[in-house]
Amino acid sequence: MAVTTTAPRLLQVRRSARITPRMIRVTLSGDELAGFGGDGPDRRIKMFFPAPGQERPAVPRATSGGPLWPAGEARPAIRTYTVRRFDAAAGELDVDFVLHEGHGPAAAWARDAQPGNWVGVSEPGGRYEPDPAAAFHLVIGDETALPAVATVLEALPSGVPAFAFLEVADASEEQELPGSAAVRWVHRGDAEAGEPLTAAVRAAELPAGAGQAWLSGESTCVKDLRKHLLDERGFGRRAVYATGYWRAR
Repeated sequence: MAVTTTAPRLLQVRRSARITPRMIRVTLSGDELAGFGGDGPDRRIKMFFPAPGQERPAVPRATSGGPLWPAGEARPAIRTYTVRRFDAAAGELDVDFVLHEGHGPAAAWARDAQPGNWVGVSEPGGRYEPDPAAAFHLVIGDETALPAVATVLEALPSGVPAFAFLEVADASEEQELPGSAAVRWVHRGDAEAGEPLTAAVRAAELPAGAGQAWLSGESTCVKDLRKHLLDERGFGRRAVYATGYWRAR
């Protein structure tokens, strides 16, 4: 049976703001945002960025045979991001972008974004849900994971111990985060990405009982910490939700 895919929504920049020296928040809006399912923790989207010379990105049309791209148009750069905030009443969608060295197409677009600029956004996906039976919650990430971290912390049940270990370049990249989790900021400095975060989690004292963990960030770091939680901390496999966002080496 053929499945009809959903075409990406074409949205426009409403405004942008520098959240930290290395992070920009872009607020999107538009008529096609109606009915967007952006509520909930860790909601991931594909973003379609215009190719050089394009005002709007080429986006595929939904058909029963799969996405159909417009003929003769350059394909956009496509990257995965997390919904930082969705406000249906205001008709706004916030996406945060980290400015890495040698900006890629997504970060370069965000850096230069002006009101009215166009971008394509897919339907959101994501499988993470906090376990209400968990004895405690552990949230681990680096700066690329901070938008998702914020939504995860917002969704954690009140009254249950929660701990967040977050690696950023330095103190200037720290952000105010929602929720009541005990947050430990780890500064990378000149160390390899993920090494300070791994060391901090390994050294941490955690409560007894069956916890649930969410971790995202640099791929090698995420892989190592997932193994640590499973093999050395006794987390159940279904209690560890791990995603590598990028690779440093």
